[in-house]
Amino acid sequence: MAKKDEPEQAQTLEDFLLSQLDQPVILKEGGTAMGPDGKPLTKQQAIAMNLLNQAMKGDIKAAEFVMRIQAMNKARRK
Repeated sequence: MAKKDEPEQAQTLEDFLLSQLDQPVILKEGGTAMGPDGKPLTKQQAIAMNLLNQAMKGDIKAAEFVMRIQAMNKARRK
């Protein structure tokens, strides 16, 4: 916590978003969402699962994004 005379360091939007991605998903009932491995599901994992589900349902933009990630990963491995 900053002292009375010192201004608090502002957190950027990007910093805040990135810090939130590793947090667990909290359900409406107050519990924590669990992944298939029995561990708490992070927000980043939930977003990725949702993206894949949208691609499988025929969402062209989601499918293109997934394919772009696959291509980038394949190029990086070379």
